[in-house]
Amino acid sequence: MTPTTLRERIFPTAHPVIPGLDYFGDWRPARGKGADYIDYFKMKDGNLGLAVGDVRGKGVPPALLKTSLHSMIRALRVARSFSLKALMRTIDKIFSEVCPDNSYATLFVGEYDPSSGRLHYVNAGHEPPFVLRRNGGHFQTVFLEPGGPVIGMLRESSYREGVVSLTPGDVLVAYTDGLCETTNLSGEQWGWPRFLKAVEDCADQHARDIVESVMQTSETFAGGAPAHDDATLFVGRVQDTAAGLHCWDAECVAVAAA
Repeated sequence: MTPTTLRERIFPTAHPVIPGLDYFGDWRPARGKGADYIDYFKMKDGNLGLAVGDVRGKGVPPALLKTSLHSMIRALRVARSFSLKALMRTIDKIFSEVCPDNSYATLFVGEYDPSSGRLHYVNAGHEPPFVLRRNGGHFQTVFLEPGGPVIGMLRESSYREGVVSLTPGDVLVAYTDGLCETTNLSGEQWGWPRFLKAVEDCADQHARDIVESVMQTSETFAGGAPAHDDATLFVGRVQDTAAGLHCWDAECVAVAAA
């Protein structure tokens, strides 16, 4: 199986409908590395699960480790009967068994309950996702900081679970560092401030439009320069019930780590 086929099989293709939620995710591979990981799926209880990660290291192709990570999360979420922090500990333990000493992965896992509007999440060393919440004429930015170390590097790690109640208009943004590190032909990086502004400029649009606009803005900045790292972006928007009935899917919009 070619690296491209692997990426296509792992990248989620189904968009389960969750009332009141609108979401979309996309990724831009670089040089066939396939190191970024994104998945979203409907849980048995009707909640929506989200996982975004980035496999790092040398030796074993990151795409193979990403496939292992994908299988672990998909298998564990089917039979899950414990907390997200316990889930992350289990993933870390299993991933450590297949991960070489010079490799590891960052991973953000969230579960959104549309009936309560609450998002539970654990961030294992990943670039902090953030929530944009409109506050008058500007946005408040709340970061979902790490609640534990990366997976696959340490043994028997512990993790902290965060939870937040979400309201209509909240926008969750989860991404990998390759997006902010987009570099132009002069060697200048796009950077966090430009990334945040690009999201804010279209934050009132549908999730898919936000993702496509931000990705296009970063590619325009690159000006044809080759990408040196994968770039992944996920946007989830909480809508009111009426609006949610007309949108595709959605994901978590979260906030504040406990």
